Formats: sequence, structure tokens, C-alpha cells
Amino acid sequence: MISEKLKGYIYLGITILIFSTLEVVSSSLKDLIHPYQLIFIRFMLGGLALLPWVIAKKESISKKDWLFFAGLGILNTVISMGSLQLAISMGKASTAAILISSNPIFVVLFSVLLLKEKVYKNNIICMVLGLIGIILIIYKPGSTGDTPLSLLLGVISSMTFGLYTVLGKKKADNISSITMISLSAIIGSICTIPILLFMKLPVLYFPKEAFFRIMYLGLILSGFAYITFIEALKILSASKGSMVFFLKPAVAAILAVIFLNETISIRTLFGMLLVAAGIFINFYKRDTDKRS
Repeated sequence: MISEKLKGYIYLGITILIFSTLEVVSSSLKDLIHPYQLIFIRFMLGGLALLPWVIAKKESISKKDWLFFAGLGILNTVISMGSLQLAISMGKASTAAILISSNPIFVVLFSVLLLKEKVYKNNIICMVLGLIGIILIIYKPGSTGDTPLSLLLGVISSMTFGLYTVLGKKKADNISSITMISLSAIIGSICTIPILLFMKLPVLYFPKEAFFRIMYLGLILSGFAYITFIEALKILSASKGSMVFFLKPAVAAILAVIFLNETISIRTLFGMLLVAAGIFINFYKRDTDKRS
């Protein structure tokens, strides 16, 4: 029989493995589909794929719930993911990746404010080591391209995803994660339509040569992985669970070696070791922390 805590760690492992494929898969779609078109399809597919289970559950959904789902969808799909895509298009993708991977810092902040969670010494150490680690993994010295606006958008993306994480955990105690993810994804996707129309882009654009990659991003990444993430947060604290996002660049680097034939530098390896050390310290709760 698997313990609840181990189950939470398994959910987190699945989540971070799938989330780490985002850059690898998305990079292959760069010249095939506009980022906002991809966001619309991703979250609409993910939401609709889960809808039959939502209907089967027959959960009671109040007007307040619908408003919450709308807010959650706009927060994640339109603001967070939209800001991330704009940050990538206006600046360096590596910098945007660093900023979005640092969202655990905002999760800790919002967890204290909204969930009244305690912050321990190991949380702080993990944040410091994790941030240094992802900078070493992703950042390439001597390259230019960032703008003040791209940096601001990257911070907004990270901050809003952190808020989405905390709000999602808070609501998950009252309603199933499948219902929350499905409905918020569908509503959030619909809310990107005005942006697409403003940019004079086709709302539903599905290039045939990218069919399987887009289906993967929609069904697996924007559907299944979001559920495993929320399920993990129901078992673990939001601040502890979110810390595994520091692993995302490390896992993405390994996947890039496997699928894109890229090489890993000594700096990247050192960054991975720092991230791993931070994660280990975060999940190793000492007796002094428990009594504090």
C-alpha cells in the first residue's frame, strides 16, 4: 500500500517530467503555429478531454464556483501563459524559462498570505540553491536580447502561475481537480479568442504536420499533467510541492540531450547538482524544523 506522502511525490515526479517537455516540443512548432493559437488549442483540448469525467461526476457547481473557474482560467491561460509567450517573443527564451521556473518563490509568498503555511529554513535554502542552479543551467553568458518589457512579462508570468498554484490548492479541498482543471482550461481558452481576433489570426488553426505534437501538448501537458500537479498539492504543502519546478530546467536539459542531440556543459552539470541539493534539503525535514 502506497503512503499518501509517497503518492504525492509520485504525482510531482510525473508532473515535472511532462512539464519539462514543453520547451522541447514547443520549439519544434515555432514556425508552424503562432504561440497564442497554440495556447488556445492546448487548453481547449485539455479541458474538453476531461469534460466527460466532469459530467460523470455530477458535482454540484455554484455560481461562485463558475466565477472562480473563470478567474483561474484567465489567470493561468491568458495572463500567465500569454505573458510567458510574449516574454519569449520579445526577449530570450532562456531568461523567460529562468523566470517561470522561479515561480516557487511566489508560491511560498502566496502560501503564507492565503494558506497560512509556515516557511522553514529548508524552504529558503531550496529557493536560493534552486534559483542559482536554474540560472547556471539556462543562462548563456555574453548573449543579449532581453528588454525591460520582456523581463517584466517574465516576472508577471512567474508571479501569476504562483498565484494559480496556491488558489488551485485552496479550491481543490472542496471540488475535484478534474472539474477544476477542465472548466478553468475551457474558459481560459475561450478568453484568448478576443486576443486572436485582435491580432487577426485564425482562431482554430491546426497544421497537419504538427498534429501529434499539438495533441500531446493539449491532452497530456495541459490536461493530465495539470491534474497530477493539483493532486500532488492536495497531499503536500503548496510551498513544498512547487519547489520541484526548480528541477524543470534540469530535466529539460536531459531531454534536449536525448531528443535534440544537445550537449551538457560543466556549468549545466553544476547547476543540476545545486538544484538536486536544494530539492533534497527541502524534502528532508529535520526535527528542529518540525519544532519551530
